Amino acid sequence: MNPLALLAAAPAVPYDKAGRYVAAAFIVLFAVVVIYVAIMATKLQRLERDLSELNSALDERERAAAAPDAAAAPPAPEAAARRRDEVAT
Repeated sequence: MNPLALLAAAPAVPYDKAGRYVAAAFIVLFAVVVIYVAIMATKLQRLERDLSELNSALDERERAAAAPDAAAAPPAPEAAARRRDEVAT
């Protein structure tokens, strides 16, 4: 009998005791990966929220600093975006 035909006819995971442990190990590994991704996603959302709060606080501080000086022009949007990029890195 051809060994490849025997391999193709065999089930992917044997149904004896060892096969159940292998399947359980894969399920546990998959669950751990899903939990890890969920934790990282929540941390990323929190960091993005904190960064947007910091950017708005920086904009308010710049507006408050520029308000007493009526002769000064308001900062250009490109400069504010550049500062945000510098703060983000």
